[in-house]
Amino acid sequence: MTVDVMKSKKIKAVIFDMDGVIVDSEPIESLSLEKLLRKYGKTPQYNKEGLIHTVGLAGETYKQVSKKYNLKEDIEVLKKIKRKIFRDLVEKKLTVIPGFIDLVRMLKEEKMKIALASNRFVDLVFFMLNKIKAKDLFDVIVGASDEIKPKPSPDIYLQVARELKIKPADCVALEDAETGIVAAKKAGMKVIAIPNKYTKSHNFAKADKIVKSLSDVTPELLQSL
Repeated sequence: MTVDVMKSKKIKAVIFDMDGVIVDSEPIESLSLEKLLRKYGKTPQYNKEGLIHTVGLAGETYKQVSKKYNLKEDIEVLKKIKRKIFRDLVEKKLTVIPGFIDLVRMLKEEKMKIALASNRFVDLVFFMLNKIKAKDLFDVIVGASDEIKPKPSPDIYLQVARELKIKPADCVALEDAETGIVAAKKAGMKVIAIPNKYTKSHNFAKADKIVKSLSDVTPELLQSL
């Protein structure tokens, strides 16, 4: 890092979204929904991204799928069945997004705090992070709960900032979806968008910077925001 950048260093924390940013989980999410639908005798339909679900909907996915396929089962029952399917698939198929480990190593060398903000419930977040042996890389991990509203609400990001004891303005969020970008901006943070093949049609206008991959995120870029 250059002397000028070091002198003006302001960004103190980088907050990762999980799905689509550090793990390639959207295909697993879609496959788990496919298996759920077939269990109820329904024929899955896929969107232009090749998925059954819309990325970024969080808990609304169940309502959307239930209505679209006219499922009579209680939403909570659907969630329980699908989550079991998802966990089983995570055990077999979950992979890390290229560039994640190298970026974490670089951020730690810069003495920056590293956090995770996910719309998934925290028990599942820990399960997925343990699968890729990444849980201990983060200083703070916050997932959705009954008390914390999911993105696009800023609540998850604000909770991360509180636990880090760092002002939101001194944090940068890494997001791949529009809902996450909106949440981080509402929280008063800078945002770097990293679109992927499942979210490339999203609106990234609110992001402070758009990059192609995690490998494009550098200390110099972070401090330039």
